[in-house]
Amino acid sequence: RMAGPVPGSYHYSLWFTDLTTGKETYEVGRYLDFLKDEDPDYVYTLDFNRAYNPYCAYNSTYECPYPPPSNRLKVAVTAGEKVPGV
Repeated sequence: RMAGPVPGSYHYSLWFTDLTTGKETYEVGRYLDFLKDEDPDYVYTLDFNRAYNPYCAYNSTYECPYPPPSNRLKVAVTAGEKVPGV
């Protein structure tokens, strides 16, 4: 969680893997950022077209956290950034 662009708002990163991980996309997983709003039901629309690779995909000096088991999707997310250099 990081401070968002509006005072009192928060920017979150969702780390995830899917069925493309390690094949079409980076082997550790990808990230997706979103702003937390004040929806009392905590319903969000996530745009997977904005999924991106972590810094460790481009530079081995960076350490990347692994997505938790609850964020390992059993579907292929074909949107967003793919394997670097391909």
